[in-house]
Amino acid sequence: MDKLDDIHFRLKNHGDFASPNVEKNYRPSLELEPIHQIIKLKFDLPNKKAEGVVTTTIKANGIAPNHIKFDAMDLNILSVKGPNRWDYDGKYIDLYWELPFTKGEKRDATIEYEIANPITGMYFSYPDEKYPDRPKYAVTDNESIRARYWLPCVDHLSIRCGVDYFLTSNKEHFILANGKLVEERDNGNGTKTAHWNQSFPSPSYLLTLAVGEFIEYKDNPADAGKGKIPLAYYTTQNFKVEDLKRAFDKTGKYLAWFNKKLQCPLEWDKYYQIATAHHGGAMENISFVTWGDFAIVNEKESKEFQYIVDLINVHEMAHSWFGDMIVCNEFSTAYLKESFAVFMESIYFKENVNYDTYLYELYLNANKYMEESDNKYARPIVTNKYDSSWDMYDMHLYPGGAWRIHMLRNIVGENVFWEAVTDYLNTYKGKTVETLDFQRKLEEHSGLSLEAFFEQWFYSPGYPKLKVSFSYNDKTHLGSLKVEQTQEDKKKKIGIFKFPLDVKYEIDGRIITQTFQINEKEQTLFIRCDKKPKQIVLDPNFITLFSLEFNPGSDMLIHQLRSDANNIIDRIRAAGELAKEGKMSNLKAIEEAYNKTDFWGIKNQYAKILAKSPNFEGIKIIIRILETETDPMVLKELIGSLMNSRYEIVFEAMKKYLQREDKLYWATYRALLVMGSQRNEKAFEFLNSYQIDEDFKFIIQKGLNTAIGKTRSEKAIDYLLERLPYGKEPEYVRTSTISALGEVTQWSEKYIKEKVMNQLTDLLKTEKNENVIQTISRTLSGFKDAQVISSIENAKFKMATQDHPSVDRRIKSITKGKTAEKEKAQLQTDLDEIKKKMKKLFAKVEVLEANSKKY
Repeated sequence: MDKLDDIHFRLKNHGDFASPNVEKNYRPSLELEPIHQIIKLKFDLPNKKAEGVVTTTIKANGIAPNHIKFDAMDLNILSVKGPNRWDYDGKYIDLYWELPFTKGEKRDATIEYEIANPITGMYFSYPDEKYPDRPKYAVTDNESIRARYWLPCVDHLSIRCGVDYFLTSNKEHFILANGKLVEERDNGNGTKTAHWNQSFPSPSYLLTLAVGEFIEYKDNPADAGKGKIPLAYYTTQNFKVEDLKRAFDKTGKYLAWFNKKLQCPLEWDKYYQIATAHHGGAMENISFVTWGDFAIVNEKESKEFQYIVDLINVHEMAHSWFGDMIVCNEFSTAYLKESFAVFMESIYFKENVNYDTYLYELYLNANKYMEESDNKYARPIVTNKYDSSWDMYDMHLYPGGAWRIHMLRNIVGENVFWEAVTDYLNTYKGKTVETLDFQRKLEEHSGLSLEAFFEQWFYSPGYPKLKVSFSYNDKTHLGSLKVEQTQEDKKKKIGIFKFPLDVKYEIDGRIITQTFQINEKEQTLFIRCDKKPKQIVLDPNFITLFSLEFNPGSDMLIHQLRSDANNIIDRIRAAGELAKEGKMSNLKAIEEAYNKTDFWGIKNQYAKILAKSPNFEGIKIIIRILETETDPMVLKELIGSLMNSRYEIVFEAMKKYLQREDKLYWATYRALLVMGSQRNEKAFEFLNSYQIDEDFKFIIQKGLNTAIGKTRSEKAIDYLLERLPYGKEPEYVRTSTISALGEVTQWSEKYIKEKVMNQLTDLLKTEKNENVIQTISRTLSGFKDAQVISSIENAKFKMATQDHPSVDRRIKSITKGKTAEKEKAQLQTDLDEIKKKMKKLFAKVEVLEANSKKY
């Protein structure tokens, strides 16, 4: 699964990944194992219902078992046939046989049931009075344990079944599911039934179906290793076929690359993709990938966003091998699917786009992981101590694990690594795996013992944080690097890491690289050189995960920034250190570097670095660059780097961009947010009168509402409250309205807060949309007011059980009291003001120093 960053990753208390007394999680016993399911569903879309019958074939692996428990949340169970007795408590169906199974024996259990607008797992969409243009469909999304809301099953990823679907709906509807279409027959009563067969065994979280009114684009068949398979894409009728094609038309190219790279034939009968409104990200269901309709891009949006869609497309396809054909046997080892999928993104870019894009993805992934580890919690990549399986899907799992696989590739060597991966895939295809299976394949092919690496990098939390200083002795001709690891934290069980470190330095135009072994908390590394090096670069090939604080001096950093011998990571690191000093000459060097590069990724980082500089000149440089920058991949980040920079020139720059005729969707979105972050009445008045001339998927409207929430204007509260009731805003926009209302109200008087809280709690009682319910819950918890606790607690019954721990954390954050939150808010306000004054002071000092040199 891939989730956009601002959608999935949940509120966590700093330092806590799991509750203090959480029990360890283990995979279920398989004395009785479901091996096949026949799923019959008859859909009633107008009433958001389905009638179901599921027959499960159960095989005995143990001796004399007679009981099995199925997950089945909030279903209306009508009958059970096969077992002699059954019990249902609204969560589980217990099935009992009087006569125990003999080992190897198979028996069937048939459950007849009804589904009525489930809270999750299966999503119904149908028009109503307030939203008469709403699409008509039902679609499923089961990760991690949500199949139970529409299908009685053992809802765990270690249980894999072959499946036959018999799905009935209006004869005009598309009826789609995993596997191969066996037959579609007209029932003669205005309905039809489609039989789909998924022969390759699938866990419940990878089952999916979609029924409804869609548009279709059939692509050219593509080779998946055992011959060509059909490719087709679907979305709702409010989009155009050409936009649907644009979103996914590289799918065949990706499939051909994966097939060649991994040398493990794909076992699917087709590769279909569908995008609907209910998904937040994308899900790698076997042979049928489901997406949120954010993926559908028109020609204009594609200039800014196609890269993200392509990235996710590669990610989900990688799961066909890592996660679908091979399934991890417990959520504790979910990195074997998610980390591998992120890792394969970067490898695809390396081999099919360019080396800069490959390095840039590694850079972004490292930063995302380190930010979570530093600011929220540090956990081992592999751990069975979690409150909810859903909690495992974090930045440790995605980029954190991917980086460790990247390191393994460099340790064992490129060719050996891919030989081992191919062997791993072909050996365990159709099976469940654990970490040791992957580790052993790498060891078999490399001859290396990797126990220490896995213990340090997968089973232990944290990562190295290096603080480095350099000095050169003219008499001994020795350069010394003092390397200190600063991450050690015994309470968090973060220790000292052992790893090789490459050091590159330049003497008289010659590039020399030495490898040192880092083993201690503090070490001094010596390099022999006839003169002081022009530059020193650590980890020049970007093969080891660590954060770095290293300033060898502005002259060496500027050379590092400018040198053609360095990659984009070396230059980004140099720019970061130069900007910290705030010197005018350093910032000018970064501006020059920006203007000399064509790669959008490094431009984006230079902009962020300039914005963080303590010198106001950094902001002025960004605004100068904005005057001439035209790259769609840069504009949104260039503008976004000015967020919370509250200066008149920023206001005017955003106003100027927002009045341009050639403005882009996401750059406009960011410009609106920057305008809102000015936090003054002038910004609110501008936003309140802003006219949206053309929009797509309501991107700009969402940005406008969010921006108004940032203004801290009391007028913004009235603006947003007017749009709060169901039906007042387009459905795409509702969550942005609620979040914005919560943000702006934080700074209001108590009586206004209570008014907003009351309206949100009233809305929560009647709301049925899962995303809106989650947004209201998060927004209410942000008030840190005990009176909302009961409303948040009561809303849990409208949420998937896998989300309950995150709700409990929200409640806990409220019970800690409001005093700390008020103090934090005041400190942030004071800090913002100090930073603003310091930037201007820095610029004045620079000017005075420059003038003094004239005399």
